[in-house]
Amino acid sequence: MHSMTQKIILGIFDDHPFFIEGLKGFLQKHDVISIEFTASTKIELEQKLSDTKAEILIMDVLAPDVTGLELYFYTVKKYPALKIIAYTSLKSDILIESLLELGVKGYVNKNQSPEDLFDAIKDVYYDLISVPAEYEDLIPKTTSIKSIFTPRESDITQLIAQGKTSDIIAKELEVSLRTIENIKLNLFKKLEVKNAAELILVATRLGYIS
Repeated sequence: MHSMTQKIILGIFDDHPFFIEGLKGFLQKHDVISIEFTASTKIELEQKLSDTKAEILIMDVLAPDVTGLELYFYTVKKYPALKIIAYTSLKSDILIESLLELGVKGYVNKNQSPEDLFDAIKDVYYDLISVPAEYEDLIPKTTSIKSIFTPRESDITQLIAQGKTSDIIAKELEVSLRTIENIKLNLFKKLEVKNAAELILVATRLGYIS
């Protein structure tokens, strides 16, 4: 498992180039992050997305010549594998709910601490949906039970099966304990189990644990 060295590849869209520079400076202090592209206009974003390797896109809602959430619609539809984090100063419930319903994976307000953005990037990378606590009830309830594990969930299940504690897994993957606990809860929900022992049992039957 090579999660330690694996870089999280990002794109950034914001209509203020000056703001992008500051954000890049902050994010690049974390050695797990690699910024593949930045864009500050709609056309530039569309061009850069067309051949990107980025896994996560940090994107502001507001930009000139952009109406409503059209860029989110466009990106989610055309690049379904790309995980989007809305990073904006807007904060109405209806906006956040709309973004989440569209399939945006995270929301961070620009007034939060920059570390919150880094935490959201890690959460989203590990297939979680990341919003501040007060908005958690806006996350759409998924109806699909027994959905299939993502490769990263599968990796974490293997680590749990090796008897590693959440603490150790968090350190190994350089994420917060909260992230690991949330991933575990997701896994329990997906397989309808109550604890790690049951998780290992069912995951083994389903062939997730080798």
